[in-house]
Amino acid sequence: MPTIVSIEKLINHPHIWQGADSQSPNIVHSTGFKELDDHLPGGGWPTATLTEIVLASYGIGELSLLMPVLARLSRPQGLGLAARWILWVAPPFIPYAPALSRHGIDLTRMLFVHAAPSHQDSLWAMEQALRAGSCAVVLAWVQSADETALRRLQLAAEEGCCWAVLFRPKTALRQRSPAALKLQLLREGEMTRVEILKCRGGRPGVIRIRCSDAGDAEWR
Repeated sequence: MPTIVSIEKLINHPHIWQGADSQSPNIVHSTGFKELDDHLPGGGWPTATLTEIVLASYGIGELSLLMPVLARLSRPQGLGLAARWILWVAPPFIPYAPALSRHGIDLTRMLFVHAAPSHQDSLWAMEQALRAGSCAVVLAWVQSADETALRRLQLAAEEGCCWAVLFRPKTALRQRSPAALKLQLLREGEMTRVEILKCRGGRPGVIRIRCSDAGDAEWR
């Protein structure tokens, strides 16, 4: 005869995995641009998740878009707490230190991983850094990544409570993605056109913002 077990006892059994326990707090960081904050759920960049940024070429304002939040993340987030690292994985060029400093970023919190040309190396380095939980954000540049790799990054970001930002070429537009947020950036004169292609809990849309020093000023 089968044993009858109460729901409460079953839920509290130590060998039962409860998915809700692994969920990261729904914390966001302001982008620093009111128009974009107003469009994103919670009013800013989603953390502990994967964000994809698609662009046709570098130097169209992609770093300027992130400068306000990187400046905040490079500083201690609470009393007595040291700031976590900001990790750059396989950036296409060397970020221009004076420009980063001018935006208020603490350069002592920057770490760089110069991965081998293989995109697998960059994806592996990004995943390990996300799971470690010692970074506030991991920025990475890859030419290609399949859906399985992207899902691993999403899970690693949740596990390490770390924001993952993946810069990808326009070929990524044709690919499905588990990312919570997927954007495409385009340059329109002095403005940066932000196309929100996918937004968990929100809606697609187009935002035009003026990024200070937009262009290749942050790249050396």
